[in-house]
Amino acid sequence: MGYRKVYIEVSARFAAEGGVRPVELVWSDGRKYAVDRVRFAERAPAHVPSVLPVRFTCMIGGKEKFLYFEPDRLRWFVEVCSS
Repeated sequence: MGYRKVYIEVSARFAAEGGVRPVELVWSDGRKYAVDRVRFAERAPAHVPSVLPVRFTCMIGGKEKFLYFEPDRLRWFVEVCSS
């Protein structure tokens, strides 16, 4: 079982004192999911190739999910299980 990287659109808030918080994810087919809460934000490796992204541990629809941000490319992605 492996993973693949899927880039997605993300609406985010940038705080005046610094930092960023994802607010909503948008899939390529237009489905939108609100980020209920961000539990952690830390530099952490992904299962897929990426230059040490920022991993946001988020609560989305009552489930814990990982959302990744690549600051060098200014892109957001999720990991999708590929069987």
